[in-house]
Amino acid sequence: MTLFRQIIVVFTLFFLVMLAVVLAISFNDSREYIENKLYTDAQNTASTLAVTMSQADGDTTKMSVMADAVFDTGYYRKIALKSMRGETIFEKSRDDRPGVPGWFVRLVDLKGESAFAQVSNGWQPLGMLEVVSDTTLSLEYLYALFKKIVTVFLVSMAVGVLIIVLILRTILRPLETMEKQAEGVLQNRFILNRDIPRPLELKRVTLAINGLVERMEQMHKKLVEQTRKNRELEYRDTLTGLNNRRFFVIRYEEFVKAQDSRAYGAGVALRLCGTMEANKRIGYDSVNALIREVARKFAAEAEGVEDAVAARISGMEMALLLPATGLEEARTLAEKAVEKARACLDDDDRVREVLYLAAAVIHYDHTKPLEKFLSAVDLALNDAAAQKRDTVRTMTYTNGLPTRKSEWRELLEEAFEKEKLVPHLANIFSENGKEISAELRFDLEEGEKGRIPYRLYAPMMMQLGLFPAYAAYLFGYLLEHPEMQCSRVFVEMPMDYLDTTHHFDAMLAFVKKLKRSGREFVVEFGQSELIHHRDDGAIETIVDELAKAGVGVAIARFDADAKMLELLHKVRPAFVKIDVAQFLDMSDALRNSLLLLLRSIGAKFLVSGVGSPEELEKLQSIGEDFLVV
Repeated sequence: MTLFRQIIVVFTLFFLVMLAVVLAISFNDSREYIENKLYTDAQNTASTLAVTMSQADGDTTKMSVMADAVFDTGYYRKIALKSMRGETIFEKSRDDRPGVPGWFVRLVDLKGESAFAQVSNGWQPLGMLEVVSDTTLSLEYLYALFKKIVTVFLVSMAVGVLIIVLILRTILRPLETMEKQAEGVLQNRFILNRDIPRPLELKRVTLAINGLVERMEQMHKKLVEQTRKNRELEYRDTLTGLNNRRFFVIRYEEFVKAQDSRAYGAGVALRLCGTMEANKRIGYDSVNALIREVARKFAAEAEGVEDAVAARISGMEMALLLPATGLEEARTLAEKAVEKARACLDDDDRVREVLYLAAAVIHYDHTKPLEKFLSAVDLALNDAAAQKRDTVRTMTYTNGLPTRKSEWRELLEEAFEKEKLVPHLANIFSENGKEISAELRFDLEEGEKGRIPYRLYAPMMMQLGLFPAYAAYLFGYLLEHPEMQCSRVFVEMPMDYLDTTHHFDAMLAFVKKLKRSGREFVVEFGQSELIHHRDDGAIETIVDELAKAGVGVAIARFDADAKMLELLHKVRPAFVKIDVAQFLDMSDALRNSLLLLLRSIGAKFLVSGVGSPEELEKLQSIGEDFLVV
């Protein structure tokens, strides 16, 4: 029960007790007074009427008429004359008919006692006169008094409750703000209460909470900054600001063994040629400035590709990894990058004719190990550099998949309609040894050719805008197959899908049905997509709505990028997933600060892609602050 309700209940009980006490005292005294007064009036009337009747010379008729005159006043319920032997000479009576409820009559129990006086004829007694007062007016008076007292108390109680409400609102407002502050700290939202309350006790508590929130915010910022610096020291190239070769190698190995759209794509490499002569003409510092500018323009071309990696892989060579990108798209991107870099080089007349650019476009997939990929890069770059001018070389590749969008659309729509999708659980783990969590995907059946893995058809499905149909298929499958042993289901969803009202509502309706079967639902976001949407305000809105619906949030393909670290307090993920290769490659300083940061926001760290006993042994030696999936 809330403090407000407790106070109202106590206040109400107090008023009811006071009302009962006041009524008891008031009515007890009033009843005694009225009963005495009724008896006194009856006795006076009986004495006076007896004297008057004694002058009637024993005439019964006259005495009855005299009694009628008194009885007709309405103040008496009974007037009777009885002989000395107890025989009734005459009696005039009526029932009490008070205009008050019966329960009040029984509660008050007002008694009208009989008064007696002797009637005589001279010295000879004729009989005893009995007079009983009528209590009707007295009961109506007491009932009116009762209503006034109750009304006054009810009005007073209502006014008291209103005053208490106003006072409590004033007092509790800072407490409500403190509650929001505490909840905000748990979610890495640091709220300061600028409205300092006047009561000294609340003022002290508010200032103390504000100080605590400020301290927590500073600690969080320092932790994020420390994690960012540690990452840059390990994975950032100091000259160009791109990722270094070490990071490129880690990400390539992660991509080619991934079960999603990163498993195949294209690599674009760029080499700045003629730098030795350029160093002689304009100096190392000027050449380094040109390298930085070329790297910036080169990396900018990949900003629109989800999960793209830009790195400096050697002295004058840079490379892009472009997941789910075809060779034609990659070549177009490479040509644009060369064109923009050439414009940068042409700004300096001293090196315009000396420096030139060699670019290579190479396919990668899960069948091409890193050594083979890098060999292909060197071969293509050497071929391009041999032209002594800006050149782009493409190493062709055919994987047997449909090449036209129309073919892909027909294939996917047929799969949704005829249910040719085969469920596949990936990244399976259990937190308590009983309940199973896993990521659900579907492979695509393609006749006698076998299956097309999700990682191969997912990029084209996104391009064709068919994810809503895929989501509907997935929802229907989960509801129709309650026997699937999976208590928590992870599904990666694009932000554009969730940012559409009717799609979002459809997902929430599905989640409600899924909860009835005892399953939880977790929405996965790719890190690069979150970074891409970090400034449009959609992230916080979607995350808040998901939290209200009891839907968890996970970040896939996490690599502790500085932009992602700044977004953590907005996304407030329940799970963060990183590849084992990068996790093991991290230094202890970066790994520990990252684990501490995630623990501070209540996120569970999932390490995926473990493929050997050696990797598992290394993970076990690190600690227990993460889960292996």
